[in-house]
Amino acid sequence: MLGGVDPNVPPRIPFQWVAEVWIDPDWYADQQAEEPLPSAGLPVVVPLRIASALIGRASASRNIVPDIDCSADPGVSRRHAQLTTDGSRWFVEDLQSSNGTFVGPASGPLPDDPIAVGPKTEVGDNRIYVGAWTRIVVRRATDEEIAIG
Repeated sequence: MLGGVDPNVPPRIPFQWVAEVWIDPDWYADQQAEEPLPSAGLPVVVPLRIASALIGRASASRNIVPDIDCSADPGVSRRHAQLTTDGSRWFVEDLQSSNGTFVGPASGPLPDDPIAVGPKTEVGDNRIYVGAWTRIVVRRATDEEIAIG
């Protein structure tokens, strides 16, 4: 630690953003996954309180605890992708995942091609697709979500 700050821990940011983790039946149909699709329902809302958040599946043996846990989706890699912010915009980076990370518009066709491994892709109003059925939407938190904290 330098000056009491662990360089391996991403800096905290003011709570202004959330990631909605959805089960997306259209993405599932497009992926032609063999696993049964869980029932869709409401998204899991994950507060984004750090400047860099890991998307992946948990693994106790590998000491992997993702910030956005997609453990229910077997098509998601343990360390699948990284979300980062500059304070006003969010970016996603594929971490050499097995099945790729896809970014596509909120309306219109699903993305066909994964983003390249390495460079960061701005998320904007787009959706992030990973695994067999997971869609992630990064958006500003509502006043109610901020109040609940």
